[in-house]
Amino acid sequence: MNQNVATTLTHDSIEQFQKYLHDRGRGPKTLKSYGADLKMLLRHCKTDEIGLEDLEQEGMEWLQENRRTVAPKTTLRRLTSLKAFSRWAGLEKAFHDFHAPTPLRGQPHPLPEGIDGVLRMIEVATNERHKALIALCGLCGCRVAEAIAVEPDDFDMETMTLKIRGKGEKERLVPVSDRAFEVLATPIMRARMEDRTVVGLKDRGARAAISDLGVKAKLKRHISSHDLRATFATAVYDKTLDLRLAQELLGHASSSTTELYTRVAMGKMRGAVEL
Repeated sequence: MNQNVATTLTHDSIEQFQKYLHDRGRGPKTLKSYGADLKMLLRHCKTDEIGLEDLEQEGMEWLQENRRTVAPKTTLRRLTSLKAFSRWAGLEKAFHDFHAPTPLRGQPHPLPEGIDGVLRMIEVATNERHKALIALCGLCGCRVAEAIAVEPDDFDMETMTLKIRGKGEKERLVPVSDRAFEVLATPIMRARMEDRTVVGLKDRGARAAISDLGVKAKLKRHISSHDLRATFATAVYDKTLDLRLAQELLGHASSSTTELYTRVAMGKMRGAVEL
């Protein structure tokens, strides 16, 4: 890392740090997250400047003081932000001795109705943008952030594939089923004529729409946005029993993340062998 890039943590040095990350291809969400965490430390210390000689001590006291009032995942993210800034500023070993809590691994919650539930949500949707959103998440495996970023040109009509921009701006190519394309064809054409994204919704509106459509479809329980992706993942694994294939479709960096989606299918297999 660069040495002596900054001698203090200030709003100016945070901006310099963000520019450094931007120039090296880091995504806007990462820049925003790191910047917010570092500025929060300044507010906590009620100062506009923290010297590098005090950064580790001030940062560890802040993390420790708040670790019981925030989620473990939040503490871990804040620690990551502090470590990244410290490395950039030349403090290679700063915060290495801080023991962060271990967040519980999130559990997927596929719809009890499975893909039938996804289709019911599409059927009750009266807005074609909402239909496109449900299809992208529940029939193509998109995260909400990925779905609302899909543009008309991301579809290849000859190969019937969809280019998805995932976390860390990583791209993956997934096939689009005939069933999904039946839903998506009209929204794609409309978006192309109006020069906008296919879904044309903001993140909060998209998530709210998914929960509302779950109610309108009279699903067995309240659902959140990620449940559609979990339903897609479980259906894919149930059909193929191919963990690597499911990992590729979901864009997971690690198969251990994908394994979270196979537990329902594993339960079915376990029951099948109890002869």
